[in-house]
Amino acid sequence: MDNLFDTEQMKKTMKKAQRCATWKTIIITFVVMVVTLFGGKIANDAITRFLQSHAQNTFYTLHQVKGANEFIGSIRNYPGILGGEMHYKTIKYIEGKVVLTGDDALGYGFLRNEELYEGAISHLTFGMSNSEQDLNSQRYNEFGQREMLFFYPFINYQKTKNDLALLPEIDDHKVMEVALSFDKGYSMQEALTKLPKEVNTTWLWVKDVNEADDHTGKIKHNGKGIDSYNVFRSEQDVYGFSLLNANGDVAENPAELFVQAISSGARQSSSLKDEYKRLEKEIGGEDGLSVNDLVIYGAVVTGNTKTLASLKNLDFIKASSIGVITDKY
Repeated sequence: MDNLFDTEQMKKTMKKAQRCATWKTIIITFVVMVVTLFGGKIANDAITRFLQSHAQNTFYTLHQVKGANEFIGSIRNYPGILGGEMHYKTIKYIEGKVVLTGDDALGYGFLRNEELYEGAISHLTFGMSNSEQDLNSQRYNEFGQREMLFFYPFINYQKTKNDLALLPEIDDHKVMEVALSFDKGYSMQEALTKLPKEVNTTWLWVKDVNEADDHTGKIKHNGKGIDSYNVFRSEQDVYGFSLLNANGDVAENPAELFVQAISSGARQSSSLKDEYKRLEKEIGGEDGLSVNDLVIYGAVVTGNTKTLASLKNLDFIKASSIGVITDKY
C-alpha cells in the first residue's frame, strides 16, 4: 500500500516503461527498414534485370537489321534504380581484322529510353550525312573513320560519289570497306553473282521504300516524311544484313535471320515497334514478309587496292563510297 503512494517509485516505473517502449519502437522501425530496404533491393534488382533484358534484346534486334557492316563488340551494364545504362562498343571486320568504330551508351528504364552522349561534336565534320550538300566534304565518326554513303537507284542525283577512283592514291598495304550502290534492285543471288569473286562481300543493303511513290515530294523513312529529291542514306541509317556472324565468320542463313529480326521487332513492345511494322509491310507487302521479298539495292565489300580495282567500270554500280581504311595487320 505504501508503494501506491510512492511517487518516486512511480516515476521510475514510468520512465522504465517509456524506455522499453522507445527501444521497442526503435527495434521495430529498424527491422521494418531493413526488411523494406532488403525487399526493395530485391524488387529493384528484379525489375532492373527485366528492363535491362528487354532493352538489350531490343538493342540487339535493331543492330541485326540496321547499320552497315557493323556489330556490337561488347556491352557493359550499369544498373541503377528502376533502370540503368548500357555502355557498348561497335566493331567492324575488315578483311579479318577487328576495327573499333564506336563507343556509346544507352539509358533504359521507366520513362527512359535515350542515347547518351558526352561532350559536343562539330556536325560539319562528324555525324551523319543527309543531303547532297554534305557531299562537298567527307564526314567521319568519332575515331576519324570515313562515313559510307548509299544512293537510291531510282533517284537522279546531281552528284554522287565515285570513291573507287581514289584507289590509286591509297597505300597497297591498306585494306578497306566500300559501300556500293546498284543501278537497280536485284535479288540476293543476282547481287552476289554480279560482284567479282576477288572482293569479299560482307553486307547487303535491302530496299525499304516504295519506288512507286512520288519521289519529287516525300518518301517515308523511320516513320517520317523526308525530302527524297536529294536524299541518300548514311551507313548508320540503312537497313540490311551481314553475311558474317558476330565472330567474323561466314553466317548461316543471314537473310532468314534478317527477316526473323524484323518480325520479332514488330511484335516486341518498344518505341521501334511501328518502324518494324513499316519495314514488314514495305518489304514484304500485305501478304507478309519472307526471304523472297528482299530486294538488294547495294552492298559493302572489303579488300585491298588491287582486289577492289576489279569493281571499276562495272555498269551496275551507280556509286561507291569508301569507309574504314586500316592496316592489314
